[in-house]
Amino acid sequence: MKTIKLGMIGSGHVSDRYFEQAAQLEGVRFVAICSKHLENAERKAAVYGVPSWYDDYRVMMDREELDAVVVTTPHSIHTEPVLAALERGLNVLNEKPMATTFDDCKRMVSLAEEKSLLFMSLPFDLNPAFLAAAEYVNERYIGKITGAEAQLSLPGPWRDNWYYDKSIAHGGAVLDCLVYPISRLVGLLGPAVSVMAEVNTLIPNRIVGDGKKVRSDVDDNVTIIVQFAGGQHAVVRSLWGLSFKQNNAIIYGRNGTIALNDSGYPLVVHSLGQSIPDAEQVVWRGIENCYIPHGEISKHGRESVIAHFVHCLRIGEQPIQSCRQQLHVHEIMFGAYRSAESGQRYELTTTFTPWTKWDPLLFDTRSSYI
Repeated sequence: MKTIKLGMIGSGHVSDRYFEQAAQLEGVRFVAICSKHLENAERKAAVYGVPSWYDDYRVMMDREELDAVVVTTPHSIHTEPVLAALERGLNVLNEKPMATTFDDCKRMVSLAEEKSLLFMSLPFDLNPAFLAAAEYVNERYIGKITGAEAQLSLPGPWRDNWYYDKSIAHGGAVLDCLVYPISRLVGLLGPAVSVMAEVNTLIPNRIVGDGKKVRSDVDDNVTIIVQFAGGQHAVVRSLWGLSFKQNNAIIYGRNGTIALNDSGYPLVVHSLGQSIPDAEQVVWRGIENCYIPHGEISKHGRESVIAHFVHCLRIGEQPIQSCRQQLHVHEIMFGAYRSAESGQRYELTTTFTPWTKWDPLLFDTRSSYI
């Protein structure tokens, strides 16, 4: 089996998870790391046994024999290393957000497709509960789809290095957190058609970390309404102002509901007309006829981000969550900014082919009595 040789661009704490994931795989090795400050790259290389370190990613790409690079730099520094890698014929795994402008996102996707390269951009949603949830998005269990809601809200990033500085981050809760619930929803329900949003800075004076006071000018309070072709609305939220973390998604049907990571359960299916065999019956939010399908969840093995990326490299196929799907996710995000600025609905221009295979009539709520 050929060893897959990876290069890391970025030496912050986010890079740790990828080094650790790669260490669990056979035939996968990080052979180089690059950081803006050479001493940081050298320090991280020493921790994970990486043989080479650089302070210029172009030099790293040109000198090392790499199969792919992993980009974990701050948000605003994704575009140039991703494009540089793609130009050199290297496959790319890119942290979220894809970029800090929609134009840059489109440039990345177009170049990857032009070069026939693997371009995997986070979020990565394919955990066992999510994959199991996709199997219940059908009329048998929940009836016609009528709406959805999702959020990732939290107290706010505890670090003050760049998250609260708009000149560096180029965005706050939208780029850092809203990308997750949007990705989950379109991954299960397919492409949307428009977005309306309210976005603002709710808490400009913050206490972070060990009590340090910082001045924030990034968005920390966002609510959007995403509309799907059938007329269904999804309310998506991110607020850096909670006293706890809330990270869930709920899909509503005429006869049932699917809830991911809600009320302490990884997945709950509420179904009025169809019991779920071999599932644990529970009371969710005080509601009867709810089930946890442990068997369906457990049949999906948990795959790390690096493992999925490497698997795609080896078989020569694009990720299940395609770059076109993630481009659509990012247009929703940037469309939210546009909508909030203009006060108008933003009509989406991108689409993608859903990986889930549900009946399109699932979204038809108007041609018959339901």
